[in-house]
Parts: sequence; C-alpha cells; structure tokens
Amino acid sequence: MAGIKTQALKCKDLHDYLKTLSAATLEKLYNHPATCLAVFRELPTLAKHYITRLLFVEQPVPQAVIGSWLGQQFVKEHLEAVESLCELHLYKEYPVPGGLPGWALNATFRKNLKNALLGGGKPWAVCANLEKDKHARDIKFLDSYAMERWEALLHFMVGSKQAENTVSNDAIKVLLHSGLMRKENDLNIITTEGFQFLLMTTASQVWHFMLQYLDTIEERGLNLVDCLTFLFQLSFLTLGKDYSTGEMNESMLMFLQHLRELGIVYQRKVVF
Repeated sequence: MAGIKTQALKCKDLHDYLKTLSAATLEKLYNHPATCLAVFRELPTLAKHYITRLLFVEQPVPQAVIGSWLGQQFVKEHLEAVESLCELHLYKEYPVPGGLPGWALNATFRKNLKNALLGGGKPWAVCANLEKDKHARDIKFLDSYAMERWEALLHFMVGSKQAENTVSNDAIKVLLHSGLMRKENDLNIITTEGFQFLLMTTASQVWHFMLQYLDTIEERGLNLVDCLTFLFQLSFLTLGKDYSTGEMNESMLMFLQHLRELGIVYQRKVVF
C-alpha cells in the first residue's frame, strides 16, 4: 500500500512574505524608517553590503561594476543578493551613460534607511515614552502574561474546555482562515496543519499566526500598510518600558487590542 504524504506546514520568513506584496504596497511601507531598518536587517549579508555601498549614491551604477565588487568565486552569492533586492523592489533598473544597464537603490528606501541609521527627519518611534508607572510590571510578569495569553489559543485549538471563553471571535476567524482549524457540525476542529502548527517553536507559531491575521486585515476595515508599519515599530521598542497610546487612531487601537489578546503587547487598565 502506498503511504499518504502530507505537506509540511511552512512558515514564511519576512522576506518571503514581503515579496508577495505589490510594488505599490512596498513603496508605501518604505515611507517609514522603522520598516526600512527592519527589512535591511533581515536581508542576506551580501545584499546588506550592496545597500551600504549604494546608500549615498544617487545615480545608477552599472550592473557590471556592482558585479565586479566580488571575485568570480562569488557569482552565486552575487546573483542571490541581486535577486533578493529585486524581489523587494529595492533595486530599480536604469540605463547609465552609454546605454549600459544599471542599478539604483529605491529612492524612498534609501532616504528612510538613512534616517533610521543616521538620524534626521521626523521622529519614528511608535509613540511617546511615559514616565515610570507606579503600577509597572517587570519583565518576568510580561513574559508570563505573553505565554499565558498564547497558550490559551493553543489550548482552544486542542479543544480544552478551560479555553472556550478566552479566545475571541477574531482569533477564531484567523484559525479557520489559515486552515489550522475547520468547522464541523458547528464545532471548531483542529486540522492536520493545526497539529503541525503545535509542533513549531513559539516564535514561529506567533509569526505564522500574524501572517494569517494580516491576510484578513482588510476584511476588518484596517489598513495593511499601517498595521505592518506598527508591527515594525514595535520590534524596536524596549521590553518593559511604558509607551503612550494617546496619538493612536481608532483603527490602530483596535489592532492594538488584537495584539494584546495574543500576548504580543501588554496594556493594563488605568488605575486612578
């Protein structure tokens, strides 16, 4: 009897996810320094090297010149770096004098990466710092809170009764949309992919779930670029430090509540 093979659940990395977005969406994302810095730090080493060398060059550079920066023994690495930069629309092809093909760094990306690395421009922190809160939670508490919230979702997936009323309809919609669970006689049942999901590391689980959530973001009336930018901003904040939400609009406050449910952020009730 032939064995039945099941396809392993794959978790995209940041590069794999971003290259599925349109050039127009990426251009909007690159309008924010936090996004540019997050993208830069996830690039292959050689791609980072090329960006660093082109960061202050505003005219196209012949492709042959860029290719000559490395020896022939690194042709494969060079092609991989160029491919990654093209997939993310960081390289734009322009002719140079003489009609030769050239590469120029995406102008929006270059400008905002320079702001992120060197300073300048408008402040790009997600929100203002607050004075020390007398009710502040320490990092041990925050870690425990994050795991408690995330494990509630995992317990719900395996049908634990104690988790029935701790998972929102929004989270359940994501589980169904992603194929990690399915509807069966009005019950939510874990799927094969769901069991594979449970075997992932916690970091991979959270990232995979967030990608599925982002895939449904517009159905919730939220803006994908705004939510992605907010996530990139969060990645540069300091764990355990207090930040204000006073300047956040209604949509981003809704997004914040979804992140809070998953344990990605902690927001305490105000105590007077």
